Amino acid sequence: MILLSDFWWRQAALHLWQATLFGLAIAFVMVLLPGPARLRQFAGCLALLRFLVPAGLLAPLLGLPPWALTGGLWRSTGLGTLWMPAFVVSGNALKTSPAALNVPLPAILAVVWGGGTILCFGFGMIRLVRGLRGVRRQGIPFSTGDQERLDTLAARLGLPPGRVSGCYVPPSGWLGVIGIFRSRIVVPEGLCAALDEKEVESVLLHELVHVKRHDNLLRLFQAGVVALFWFHPVVWWLDRRLRWESESACDEAVLRLTGANRVYAMGLFKAVRYALELDLPGVSGMSRTGLQSRLRAVLNHQDRKDSPVKLALTVSTLVAFFGLATLVASTSAAPGGTGASADQKQAAEDPGVAAKTAPADSAAAISSGGKVLDISELDQIPVARLRVPPIYPAELKKTGAQATVVVGLVLDEKGTVGELKVVTSTDQRFDQVTVDAVRQWTFSPGWKGGRPVNVRMSVPIVFRLDEPKPGK
Repeated sequence: MILLSDFWWRQAALHLWQATLFGLAIAFVMVLLPGPARLRQFAGCLALLRFLVPAGLLAPLLGLPPWALTGGLWRSTGLGTLWMPAFVVSGNALKTSPAALNVPLPAILAVVWGGGTILCFGFGMIRLVRGLRGVRRQGIPFSTGDQERLDTLAARLGLPPGRVSGCYVPPSGWLGVIGIFRSRIVVPEGLCAALDEKEVESVLLHELVHVKRHDNLLRLFQAGVVALFWFHPVVWWLDRRLRWESESACDEAVLRLTGANRVYAMGLFKAVRYALELDLPGVSGMSRTGLQSRLRAVLNHQDRKDSPVKLALTVSTLVAFFGLATLVASTSAAPGGTGASADQKQAAEDPGVAAKTAPADSAAAISSGGKVLDISELDQIPVARLRVPPIYPAELKKTGAQATVVVGLVLDEKGTVGELKVVTSTDQRFDQVTVDAVRQWTFSPGWKGGRPVNVRMSVPIVFRLDEPKPGK
């Protein structure tokens, strides 16, 4: 259960924290950003994408080494090498191995997370399949005249012939677009008769713009992120906002083509009254969300050509903000114990510890055969896969003894621990249990120049007695 180990669970918490900060910042930008709706939609897509992209993958784009984006997990010891995150061993009246107490909570959370994702994905697929079956079962192809009108409007948008077809569904049915590569516009029977010619054209143009912009593909992406992060309110808000921005972007595109504000507003209003709202994953359809604001924007729309320079600068700013926000979030102290705690920092800065610290060349003397590199020289740092916790000696627990033991180790090209020694210790009675445990640790290997290499590193093991909670 490597993914449920302490390291991986803390990395997941750190990633969620960083993505949440970025998502909140983008949400603020989307609310305040003026200009075309498609720019706000682009910003929202960046925010959802950030939930899927760990900070470490962005390091090369920012010109930073991978370990610079781990929330301060690696820091100098003054020994010519780098520390891993401190491994804390608690002696707070434990009667079983710490491992037995640490595993269940991550396992339970992982099962809840995975179960929620499967349920969201499953329900979404069921709704989508039922909706598409209903259209195929009840749909009637457009008449020759309506299909020719649709083809003419599609050609006006530059869509290839045969790319889009139309079909009628029973009255008061859906109005929207289904399909990704070959699209079909679904229109309730009688809607075209309830609108005049110009209004029908404006409504069909709106749906064709969805096809041209590949909005259904974007809706699938949104549905996937929502299913994966079903528990996150920021993701739900971004998904809902992106749906609204998508409709607004299509409104703006139609108005740029027709310039008929009032005609289009009346067409929208009548269509909303006549058709059901279409809310399926991966499907663009008529929505009543924010209708009042949309109609107001349509009526107040002014036909202005977008400046290519302004658009390019705005997009570049959003992309730069994507990297900058990630950098700021990842270099801050992470919650949930991902960064060094106050106790660990105090132990590292304690003069008593410094007095027992070995000289810089003592860690360099460790070798597992062949060239041994420091963490700072690697292209990809080792990742802990299995960390067996040291056992807090019962006799030392009774006396209230606490300690910080820093061990220096060398990982071979397979990620196994080679030579191992205690570099510094505040209490030598803890040294042996520390060495016995760390010797069983395994890592993914460090990489340099496209091949695994021997790596030198240090790791602090903190033995501490937690304060008992009041009333216990």
